[in-house]
Amino acid sequence: MGKPTGSVLELGTGGGQNAVASAELGLTITAIELVPALAEKPQQLGADLPDGILTVLNDDFYTVPLDQTFDALTYWDGFGIGTDEDQVRLLKRIRDWLKLDGVALIDVYTPWYWRAAAGREMAFGEVERVYGYDEIGNRMLDTWWQKGQRDHAITQSLRCYAPDELAELLGEAGLHLVSTKAKGAYYPDENRFDADAPLEEAMGYLAVIQHQTN
Repeated sequence: MGKPTGSVLELGTGGGQNAVASAELGLTITAIELVPALAEKPQQLGADLPDGILTVLNDDFYTVPLDQTFDALTYWDGFGIGTDEDQVRLLKRIRDWLKLDGVALIDVYTPWYWRAAAGREMAFGEVERVYGYDEIGNRMLDTWWQKGQRDHAITQSLRCYAPDELAELLGEAGLHLVSTKAKGAYYPDENRFDADAPLEEAMGYLAVIQHQTN
């Protein structure tokens, strides 16, 4: 079997490990990352790749002027920043970036897991963390601080969507939900991660998305 081929747009590439690994497999990758220091990482990791196989754009995927269409699009561990209206705005851009037979793969957090996780505290060396849940906005809250400095905590907030809620947003953007795949669950009482946990217990799911067909 030969190497895979095709073009992929990766949103919020972070340190670029996924983008570079995909390029090494033979895919042509365009990666968008807002944070300048992070946008440098995939270029460093992919320094030995053939010219033209990895393009990194230090830009905002809500505003980047990108007219190309792609065979696939990925957005790992970040969907849900902002309001529902922000998600629809992004999904409309995703629709325009996807070829008519293209596929988008997006990580989505579930409301049931993160609601149950609210109040769970952890410590990692000199850093502490607690999960919360905003019932009104259906948002998971992930708060970090240096030990003894909780007054200076930083909180990340992501909107959580059940599959039917996501499907409604997709419909507004001219897309549809093809399938979902549960992405596992951590059970703190047993200190155990189960990669095969059912969707109704999972932390999140992979949404497989395509253009609407009428």
